[in-house]
Amino acid sequence: MSFLCCCFAKPPALEDEGGGVYRREEDQVGSFKRLRSWKKTPRLLDKYELLEMIGEGKTGRVYRVMSVAPPSFEAAAKMVTKEYLHTPERQRAFAEELAIVQRVQHPSLLKVLDVYKESDKHVIVMERAFGGEVMETITSSRFLSERDVAWIIRELLTVVEYLHANGITHRDIKVDNILCRTTELRDGIVLIDFGLAHQGGGLGVHDMTGMNGTCHFMAPEMFGRESQYGCEIDLWAVGVVTYILLFGHYPFDARFMSQVEDKIVAGDYEFPPETAHKVSTQAIEFIEHLLVVNPLERPTASDALSHPWMDLENCSTRKFSDPHMEQLRSFQDARRPPSTHIKMNTPPIVPLSPTGSL
Repeated sequence: MSFLCCCFAKPPALEDEGGGVYRREEDQVGSFKRLRSWKKTPRLLDKYELLEMIGEGKTGRVYRVMSVAPPSFEAAAKMVTKEYLHTPERQRAFAEELAIVQRVQHPSLLKVLDVYKESDKHVIVMERAFGGEVMETITSSRFLSERDVAWIIRELLTVVEYLHANGITHRDIKVDNILCRTTELRDGIVLIDFGLAHQGGGLGVHDMTGMNGTCHFMAPEMFGRESQYGCEIDLWAVGVVTYILLFGHYPFDARFMSQVEDKIVAGDYEFPPETAHKVSTQAIEFIEHLLVVNPLERPTASDALSHPWMDLENCSTRKFSDPHMEQLRSFQDARRPPSTHIKMNTPPIVPLSPTGSL
């Protein structure tokens, strides 16, 4: 959803209006109850007109809103009901999400515009991404090349590198959470939804537990009931996203989720023979570089950005064949109904150039 001030190795403490400091772990529930930075007198509807729901997740709903005062602009408002936040665990998670999205600042993250605490809900108003899910964008295009996919992944790794450098693990990187900033893919992507994100010790620190996220994108170490894991899980998820954008399949898939889990833990995947020969050896090696079962052998985001496939000059600009594109579209159609992130009252996606090059 939104984002922080650049380049500090450790997150700064958050101060309330009385000069107090909000602690990140032990005091998060307390800080949740006394966040002075939230606007307690103004209401959302004092500043924004509520238009329509454009998304729904585990923690709340997202609405399209329009500013009341000129010059008018559109934004997105995430609403989390107090009914949902009835447990200390959920309060702690929401406080952590809020702290993260108010801190971060990066071109591939959305900015927080306003935060409201109302009688029955909490509201985070942020910039709106108008381009829809990246999977929708590429499957709507007549021209897609391997270089286009490599560019998307490089943009994603850049923001992951930034988050990890600031001690933040996203924990829910997936194709659903990667949007295009505008209807022009060249204007960039944004990584959204920090509902499961964690502020910890950063690189090399394993201080997270629990099966958080979406099964197909979860790293092997997340399935260990007692094991702790670190930010390496985000790199695994980037590998899964890369595989999907190139081949239109999940790398780990089965009829039952328990079977998917078994495949992930074993690192049991293969490349689809009908399309594997249509992508470069470097692309295959890049995915293999990330989908390593042992997290200690997995590259960092910085390492991954140094992989030869991330040098776009080495990537083919030849457009994917019609059968290749049909497989990507079939995956998108079967995965779920078209996203509502931007489908309402927004212009159509602008296709990539005929050369397939960005």
